[in-house]
Amino acid sequence: MAKKKQKGGGKSQARSLVQQAEYDVSLPKELLDRARRDVKRERYLTPFKVHQKYNVSLSTARKLLRALEEEGVIVKFTANRRSPVYVPKEKMPEVKF
Repeated sequence: MAKKKQKGGGKSQARSLVQQAEYDVSLPKELLDRARRDVKRERYLTPFKVHQKYNVSLSTARKLLRALEEEGVIVKFTANRRSPVYVPKEKMPEVKF
């Protein structure tokens, strides 16, 4: 039997840094400011909840949550493989040992 030819010669084509930078989307400052204000009213946040509230893609919602976590506005409550749950820092329950 004859083997099927792979498209592109079978080589995987890696993106250059310039091409990768074109795909990366930075977060608009207005969106970050609005999220900082609104996060205080929420009990918890997930990427899907942010996606619905701000009408952004899920990848942008994840980037937004990671940015807010780095700033210390929210804390990762539980790390799930698919959907992490974040809680505003003020509403984080006290952990007692």
